[in-house]
Formats: sequence, structure tokens, C-alpha cells
Amino acid sequence: MPAGGLDSPVDIRPDAHICMASKANWDEDLESVEKFDGFPD
Repeated sequence: MPAGGLDSPVDIRPDAHICMASKANWDEDLESVEKFDGFPD
């Protein structure tokens, strides 16, 4: 199920990143990208 399909609070949090050897080349420093509550305008 896609995470966007959840309609109630989730009490667990991720505790690991998996499959890091095959991650996308853009998957670095994503904390710095802009975040939106919905689709951007």
C-alpha cells in the first residue's frame, strides 16, 4: 500500500534504510529539498 493511502496516524517509524547499494543517484541530501503538504502549484 502506498504511504499516501494511509488515512490514520502511523505509530511506527522507519529505523533503517535498505537496498542502499542500488539507490538512485539523486537519493542524497534529501533533507534540503522543499516539502509540500499536497501537490505543488
